[in-house]
Amino acid sequence: MEIFQTHEARNNFLKLVLKIILVLAGIQFLRVILFGVLSAITQPLVSLHIIWNGLSLIIVGMILIIYFKPSLNDLGLGYDNIRLRTRILYITGFSVLSTLILSQYISEWELNVLIFFMVFGIITPVFEELLFRGYIWSKLNESDGIICPDILTFLTVTLLFGVWQLGYIDFFIRNPVIMGNAGMLIILKIGISLVLGLIVGFLRFKSDKTYASIIFHGLWNIFEP
Repeated sequence: MEIFQTHEARNNFLKLVLKIILVLAGIQFLRVILFGVLSAITQPLVSLHIIWNGLSLIIVGMILIIYFKPSLNDLGLGYDNIRLRTRILYITGFSVLSTLILSQYISEWELNVLIFFMVFGIITPVFEELLFRGYIWSKLNESDGIICPDILTFLTVTLLFGVWQLGYIDFFIRNPVIMGNAGMLIILKIGISLVLGLIVGFLRFKSDKTYASIIFHGLWNIFEP
């Protein structure tokens, strides 16, 4: 089965994927540095670590937006061609996600709980979905000479999302309770992320937007064991 129209198109696509991998490695390295610096100046409280994790993602995200200057369409956020019914579904989805996060806090009245679900239910999904199903998806899909660009983009982004999880190994190394099982846990995380990547990638593929993938990713993180 032919995937590319020419050898040049194949080589250009592989070069783009390699460039993306290097950029992703740089993003994770920057995140680790920011997280390490922020954690080093505070006491090792879990709540603060979670805050610094979320803050580091926000800072890295702002740097990427300033540097790459993506449009709303590049991020899969263009809304001009979204039907009213679909917009209502998106608003409902974000409302449900927000309600679930607040309900977790109200049920226990613990600030740590609210911070945890805000970071992993909103900040992390928004960052990762706009990065993978947004900008990277758009750039790969724009590559010339691909016979089935949507399918190849879908599979490539899913694999890249799985590889991306290797960059989070610092969380396991920093935790003395699970440090001995860090290797096994990161492999498990990659496997779970590939399943998640297939689902949110399908949502991106069908909707041509990142709204649904952000909502599902947030819900997944909230209910993930």
